[in-house]
Amino acid sequence: ISPADILHSYHCVLESHCFSLSLLDQCHVKVTSNPFTLVHGSKTLLLNAFYEHRVAKASVRLLGIVRREEDTAQSRCVLCCHDDGRLVTVVAERNTHPSHYFFPYSTGDFLCQIPHGCQPRYAGLMSENINQADITFLPVLNQAERQSSFPLNFTVCLTTMFNNYNNVLQFIQAVELYRLLGAQRVIVYKNSCSPAMEEVLRYYSSQVGLVEVLSWPVDAHLNVSSSWLPSLSPGDLHYYGQIPANNDCVYRYMYQTRYLLMHDADEVILPTGSCVCLKHGENANYYFDNNVFPIEEKETDTRFNRPEWAGLPGVNFLLHVLKEPDGSGYTTGKLILNPRSVLQMEVHAVQLHNPGGHTVKVSSWHGRGGFLCGCSFIHSFIQFFIQNCSFVVFTCFLL
Repeated sequence: ISPADILHSYHCVLESHCFSLSLLDQCHVKVTSNPFTLVHGSKTLLLNAFYEHRVAKASVRLLGIVRREEDTAQSRCVLCCHDDGRLVTVVAERNTHPSHYFFPYSTGDFLCQIPHGCQPRYAGLMSENINQADITFLPVLNQAERQSSFPLNFTVCLTTMFNNYNNVLQFIQAVELYRLLGAQRVIVYKNSCSPAMEEVLRYYSSQVGLVEVLSWPVDAHLNVSSSWLPSLSPGDLHYYGQIPANNDCVYRYMYQTRYLLMHDADEVILPTGSCVCLKHGENANYYFDNNVFPIEEKETDTRFNRPEWAGLPGVNFLLHVLKEPDGSGYTTGKLILNPRSVLQMEVHAVQLHNPGGHTVKVSSWHGRGGFLCGCSFIHSFIQFFIQNCSFVVFTCFLL
């Protein structure tokens, strides 16, 4: 163990479980909680390790980013058992997620069945002909399964903030709207942002306690694209790793929140009338159609153009109220998820449900999404917000 390790006498994971370095003495392994851990002998980058309770035999799922053409059929999982510190090696079942938008890298996961008598606290992935001493291990998250009594009821996940994001005014308006709609936590996967945006994030995280910022330095490891197709922006991975970030958020907060709203950094879903109650069961996910709000069209009512906002960078989305249907022909809406019903996420859909899980398309009478054409802000039914100045309590989804 290095002196730096000794200075950090405990490793804490998401659920506030801290593990003493004595475990490292027993297993003699290197442990990191940082994302993008390279698997030696391959091009795989591991993001996190999760205890998988939803399979017939308890397993660990290693979530990562994989090169699609690479053969990792001989990969092995190495688990550090909590009770006696022994290392066990098991076969890794690789799953390459099909949503890649023609980029060479995709989201992937490795499912590792836990041997009898082992309670894994750390997990690593070993390529063929690689020394075990070269493996870097990850803490196994989601040790405790929950089906009720979640710490959070409604969480928003924003993936990903990049290109020195500076749409400060829109971000503040959206976050305040989330608060009015009942959000208890907003998760931001941040690659880069402006100093002004950094100050806003710091305020909402340290003073308000609403925002949690997760570092997402994907461009330090891959040549990422800033668009959704290689023809529009060449690179190794779609849109700054939005899909692996989506999947990481689903698994990371699977047992922390009852419902998870999947969004970009500049989106919001707003109810338009009577609320939708959960008549579709606990395993349902909810899909909302997208709409376009042309940026050229502006509201002239000065009530929504406050003078104190004049010095803030970004677009005032309250001034854009003309709604048009999204005519792109693509599926562009977003979702509210029960994360325990999801095995694989795409950008606009659940790619693979857990058995029993399903997605329900929400009627436009209850809620819609929208896109502000001409800038990066997506929002929903601002006209309802402006005309009514009142809200259907969004937690009606959670009753």
